[in-house]
Amino acid sequence: MIKIVLILTLSAVISSAWFVVPTFGYNSSDSTNIDENFVRDDKQEVVIDKKNAKMYYDSTPCRKMHFIRAWSYCRKLNYLDKTDWRVPTKDEARDLLELSRPNIKSKHAFKNAQRDIYWTSTEFRSDSGWYVDFDLGRYSTHNFEKLHRVICVRDILKD
Repeated sequence: MIKIVLILTLSAVISSAWFVVPTFGYNSSDSTNIDENFVRDDKQEVVIDKKNAKMYYDSTPCRKMHFIRAWSYCRKLNYLDKTDWRVPTKDEARDLLELSRPNIKSKHAFKNAQRDIYWTSTEFRSDSGWYVDFDLGRYSTHNFEKLHRVICVRDILKD
């Protein structure tokens, strides 16, 4: 009897559910609901966070790499004649995550970010660091040896 009730309840929920296919990334043809603080420069392939004075590198997505390699990748990045790129902190990356969650109506200006896990620069313990997951809308920690992507950022107050 419990199985029948459970099956009937589940089928009623599924048949009446409202399914939304989440969108991710910037769609230049649909500029509605884009967070005004994030502006994409297609020519330079960067996203500017006007509110926090940050510039995010948004060109071809990098390959997956471990935590220490992600630090090195951003530190060595020389893009737009700027060499002060770095891995975003947990808080900076979490701000981007809030904009990527499927249930949030705002879209963000990132065009090349993947539905994937990205490292932050914030260490958790001596062997692990924080990451953000642009697919599932969460953040947590992983061992340094896990392979994830990275988005590089720089402060633009210096410019």
